[in-house]
Amino acid sequence: MLNALGELRVPLEASIYWLGALAYPWPHVEPHDRKVVMLIPGFLAGDVTLAPLANFCRWLGHRAVYAGIWSNSECPRETMRKLNSRLALAYEKFEQPIVVIGQSLGGVYAREIAREQPEMVERVISLGSPIRQPRHAANLAVQVVLRSVAAVRGKADGCLSESCKCGVMLSDESPANVPATHVYSRTDGVVHWESCIDLSGTPTVENVEVMGSHVGMGLNADVYRVIADRLAMPHRSRLHLANSQPQPRRVESDALSNARP
Repeated sequence: MLNALGELRVPLEASIYWLGALAYPWPHVEPHDRKVVMLIPGFLAGDVTLAPLANFCRWLGHRAVYAGIWSNSECPRETMRKLNSRLALAYEKFEQPIVVIGQSLGGVYAREIAREQPEMVERVISLGSPIRQPRHAANLAVQVVLRSVAAVRGKADGCLSESCKCGVMLSDESPANVPATHVYSRTDGVVHWESCIDLSGTPTVENVEVMGSHVGMGLNADVYRVIADRLAMPHRSRLHLANSQPQPRRVESDALSNARP
C-alpha cells in the first residue's frame, strides 16, 4: 500500500531528482558510435509518455524511434506482430541492430522480440518490467483494469497470461546472445519488484536497482544514467575487434545499491 502511494512522487522524480544529475558526465557519442533506440510504452500508455526519454537519447547523439503505439492495451499477439514489423523497418532503414527499451509491459515485449529476432536487436533495456508472469506480478488495482480492458474489447479471459487463448507465449527465458539490462525498484508501487529480476544467471544479463516509482521510470535521473551508460558501450558487432570488452559503469542510486538475485 505504501509503495502504491509512492507513485504520487512522479513530479518529484521529474524535477528535484534531476538537480543532482546536472553535474553528471553524460556520455555523448560521435555519429559513428550512435545507436538506434526503439521505445515501447507501458500498459495503457502510448508513445507520447516516452517522449522525454526519446529526446534524451537524441541529446546524447543517438537516434530514437517510437513503437507506433497509441495505447498499449491490444491483444499481445497483435502487439507483437506490429512491434516485430516496426523493428524490421528500423533495422532495414538504419542498417544496424536496434536497442529496444521498454517500460513496464513494454519491456516484456522488448525481451520477447529480442528472443524472436536476436540478429536485429543490439540490447534490451527494461524499466520496471515484470518479465516473469506479467499479469500476476501487478498489484490488484492494475489486474482489475487489465481484466476490464480485455472484457470491453471482447478479448479472451487470461489476456497477457500463459492461459490466454490468443496463442502468444511470453517466455521467461532470456534472449539468446542479446545483452539485457533489467532496471527495477524495490519501491515500485505497480508491479512486484521481484518479478522484474532475471534469475537465469546468463552472463549477458544484468539486474540494476534504482530508487524510484514505477510510473516515473521514464523520467528518473538514475534510470537515465543507466540508459546513457549502456548506450555508450561499443556496438555488439564491433566487440570482437576490441582487445577487451569494456565493463559497464555500475550505476547506483543514493539510497539503494545495485542488487543481484
